[in-house]
Amino acid sequence: MHPRPGLKFVFAFLLTVSLCPTFLAQSSKPKKKIKDFGSSLKRLQWDPEKQTAVQVTTATANENEDDVIRINTTLVTSDVLVLDRQGHYVPGLTAEDFVVTEDGEPQKVTHFLLGDNPNVPRTIVLIIDYSGSQLPYIKTSVEAAKTLVDKLNPRDRMALVTDDVELIEDFTDDKKKLKKKLDSLVDKATRNGGFFGFKERQLGRSDQYSALMATLNEAFDDEDQRPIVVFQTDGDEAYRLRNPIIMPALPPDVPPEILAKAEQGLRDQLEEFERLRKSFSLEDLYHTAEKSRATIRFE
Repeated sequence: MHPRPGLKFVFAFLLTVSLCPTFLAQSSKPKKKIKDFGSSLKRLQWDPEKQTAVQVTTATANENEDDVIRINTTLVTSDVLVLDRQGHYVPGLTAEDFVVTEDGEPQKVTHFLLGDNPNVPRTIVLIIDYSGSQLPYIKTSVEAAKTLVDKLNPRDRMALVTDDVELIEDFTDDKKKLKKKLDSLVDKATRNGGFFGFKERQLGRSDQYSALMATLNEAFDDEDQRPIVVFQTDGDEAYRLRNPIIMPALPPDVPPEILAKAEQGLRDQLEEFERLRKSFSLEDLYHTAEKSRATIRFE
């Protein structure tokens, strides 16, 4: 992945598929506050035999089992972005242009709306990377994020998460509050020490995928009609995931006089990555994203 200074937002079609003729009433309850953000990561443990992350159960969780409320829904929402062969957005589609099946059985599309329809509230989490690798782009990235904030509809709610796996702003529709928090990241990343060095520069930890995993597990619930994650990062935590799809390597044309030093540097780097290895893989993230129903936009 390469860092991009801009931030885009995709408005897709929203399909609501009815699996049986039951109407799901829209909830008017306020969005619940997120408590102890990142706690789900502490319950993840890597299973080397299954090659997957598993949830560690606790006695407390079992004792509170009777307090868990489970909701079964007969409606399923799906975000659909339709592009032509040139990658251009295809306008003017209707419900009749889609065929939806489950186990070979056709399903009825009961609602068909554009993704920017103000009557469909969006629950948005912006995960923003302000680590050292993003320092040249932080001001531009924040300005782009503030443009996204300006485009929120009245019923939308947004939360802000950093690559420190920190929730710096819970879900809100207060655009001024969101922009103020975004500006605070620029201040942290660019300040030069201040008077007598009381304010030292602070950068993110590059735990972007951990922040994404925590967001998918903790930020959304069944009442969110359009859960969305905008993932603004260069993704350099990918090296530290289990079963990484990319790893550091030496280029083929390293001069012989520095080859030994370069090889030792690579070994040191790989040992450090192994020491900091996460308890989940990219495949685990894919599965978690599917369960969350969230649309994820990478930037």
